[in-house]
Amino acid sequence: MRYKRLFTLVLATLLMVMTTTAQAQEMPAFQTTEVADGLYSFGNGFVYSAFMVTDEGVIVMDSIDPNHAQLMMAAISQVTGQPVRYLVYSHNHYDHISGGQVFKDAGATVLSHENTAAWLTAHPSPNVVMPDETWTGDSHTLTLGGRSVVLHFYGANHGEGMTVFDFPAERTIFTVDLVVPQRVGFAYMPDFFPMEWERTLSEMLELEFDTVMFAHNAPSGERETVALQLQFLQDLRAAVFAAFQSGTSFDQIPNVIELPQYADWVGYEEWLPMNAWRIILEISMGV
Repeated sequence: MRYKRLFTLVLATLLMVMTTTAQAQEMPAFQTTEVADGLYSFGNGFVYSAFMVTDEGVIVMDSIDPNHAQLMMAAISQVTGQPVRYLVYSHNHYDHISGGQVFKDAGATVLSHENTAAWLTAHPSPNVVMPDETWTGDSHTLTLGGRSVVLHFYGANHGEGMTVFDFPAERTIFTVDLVVPQRVGFAYMPDFFPMEWERTLSEMLELEFDTVMFAHNAPSGERETVALQLQFLQDLRAAVFAAFQSGTSFDQIPNVIELPQYADWVGYEEWLPMNAWRIILEISMGV
């Protein structure tokens, strides 16, 4: 357990550094995109957060980092004069929830799943504001100004307390890291549980939605992107099993795995072998 916690801390720090570095490079300008009536994505092509405007205030989902949070606050003020009432964390990874002090200083209540809060209590960061309130169980409905977002927790998949945001009236969901359009798994799939990830995606497909908002690569996309992410993971697992059955030694499997149907996806050449290693470790070690 101690090593898992250390691994997660190192991962979170690495992701935060990568985000800062990417933002310091030539990145598209930050943009506010209205995905549905009163529901917005905010980001720069590399990373996105979201917010929903109601008659009684604004609900923000993820703060990313102080710079992103400050720019987002300014962007919200261009859309509405309503104050930010809630900042809701998607999960425990610092690269998505740093910078929350910007919203807390403006009077927002910080909300997370209890698993996220427990992890942050054990692993505090000076850049991450602790939640003021937590929710428990598999789902929780947050209502403000006559509008609602349903928070879904599907158990283990990625990080701690991973929350999928469901906007039933808008037939839209916002999912962080679980679906990244046209991209294979990130590097060696750090802090992912691939089998549980597959299960989660299958259960997400039971929700009624037409549009998906993302945290990386694009503001939004169509429902089929969730199914495509699931299909990629299933195809990867099948390819690994096929290599095992053909007699390929486990240490050579990452070198021979090919999924040409995903060759145009981001990270295919660099990350596919690492993705294969993650599946192999899960199969052989159960982790």
